[in-house]
Amino acid sequence: MNRINICYWYLVIGLMVVISVLSHIPDLVFFEKSLPPELRAWVMQHSVKWGSSGFFSYSISPDPDYVLHKLGHIFLFGFLGIALYLAMNRSVANAAMTITLFALADEIHQGLTVGRSSRLGDVVLDVAAAVVFILLAVKRRRKT
Repeated sequence: MNRINICYWYLVIGLMVVISVLSHIPDLVFFEKSLPPELRAWVMQHSVKWGSSGFFSYSISPDPDYVLHKLGHIFLFGFLGIALYLAMNRSVANAAMTITLFALADEIHQGLTVGRSSRLGDVVLDVAAAVVFILLAVKRRRKT
């Protein structure tokens, strides 16, 4: 293993630690103040939910806190995907398999954290984000 490859592994471990720490924060909320009543009503009107609760339920909402959470999933797992791809000798399959296992483990961990929940939809979002980021990196690399 060369020096650059070791640096990629440090990046992988660092990103995994950051994701795990964020998943362990109870009741993670980015916007402490509630939305004005008119905006709250608009958000509720434009939110969609599948299932009542549990691992197989999911929702989509324009709530700023929800959007920020999902952007966090996309970018953290996207960059983790690229780091894994580079650390695993540019193997898309190995990186995708590893990211899937980590995303599933992270959601289980999050489900065991007070005030948090775990959703299959987040695992799908995490894996999809990682694979898209990896494929964009592969495409960019082929162009240069």
